[in-house]
Amino acid sequence: MTWNYRIIRTVQNNTFHYSIHEVYYNKNGKIEAWTEEPVLPFGESVDELREDINHFLQAFKLPILEKGRINGKERLKEIKEDQALNRGHYFEFLDRTFVAMEYIHQFLGCHPVLRKEKKLRELYQQIANFLAELYQEAGRLEFELENK
Repeated sequence: MTWNYRIIRTVQNNTFHYSIHEVYYNKNGKIEAWTEEPVLPFGESVDELREDINHFLQAFKLPILEKGRINGKERLKEIKEDQALNRGHYFEFLDRTFVAMEYIHQFLGCHPVLRKEKKLRELYQQIANFLAELYQEAGRLEFELENK
């Protein structure tokens, strides 16, 4: 059995609430159980706490869950959030991608270790290339939206 942190949405007084829970999966990757109460980040040191918070942040990359009944049994199911996107979202994503590229270049790309270590330089270049591709694709999508 494996587990991770997931965001679970609940409704109280006609208002949505979101919290982090531990979710447990069977060997087939299906959700088997989850913590009834939300969990808090924890560590026996500052470093462990930081690592736990990083695991919490991974939950934001996954679909949001909510409780529902499937075949009469309480289960967690993915919800589809239809957040409307506008042109500003695409520009913002493009801008953030550029900032990330510059940040990574400034703090990793110019690091003296990269000049010395060929394997690290090669891996860094792959990351830089993927970010450049991400930037180009975001720019293409923004351009298409502006010209509709």
